[in-house]
Amino acid sequence: MRCLMWMAVASLVFAGAASASVKQGDTELEIMGGFITEDASGDSGVETDSWFAAGGLGYFLNDNLQVSAAAFGFWTETDFVEPGEREEWDIDIVGVGGKARWHFMPANQLVPYVGAQLFYADADVENTFREVGELTERSSFNPDGVLWGPIAGMRFELNDNNDFFAEYQYHIWDGDIGSLLDDGHAIFVGIVHQFK
Repeated sequence: MRCLMWMAVASLVFAGAASASVKQGDTELEIMGGFITEDASGDSGVETDSWFAAGGLGYFLNDNLQVSAAAFGFWTETDFVEPGEREEWDIDIVGVGGKARWHFMPANQLVPYVGAQLFYADADVENTFREVGELTERSSFNPDGVLWGPIAGMRFELNDNNDFFAEYQYHIWDGDIGSLLDDGHAIFVGIVHQFK
């Protein structure tokens, strides 16, 4: 009996919404962001402050396929601290591009999707090295290139106009920026607002 009750609750959670969660003609605004800060341990270690923000404007060509124009920014300051010396790295990366996502079960409240992204990315990198009693050494460079890769996620309909989403991204960096970053993994959560 208890098993049947849990199955009934689960079926209500995953049941389709009265209106389709996503459908042809929907236009959406997507927003996500975050911040992290970490301090060094005592006289040595790594200190970092990082910000990221991303957003996009998407349109459903049919009930399953969404295309969107998007942009992102990533700003980080990382310091390597040792007794008598400090190395600082400031890395700012911005990108513009687009995404395409294929949504499965678009009429359900919980909608999984897969897709791909492609961005032009530009980085500004500054390195400062300080040692007690020595002159400060500075260097900078500005690599650019392409960020691309697959994405997969799920969105959950909160109400008729807003969805919560969680998305995994695999990042592949090509071009000059590939000398700074090779590949990476990211998990994002955010809110989508639909204009219906």
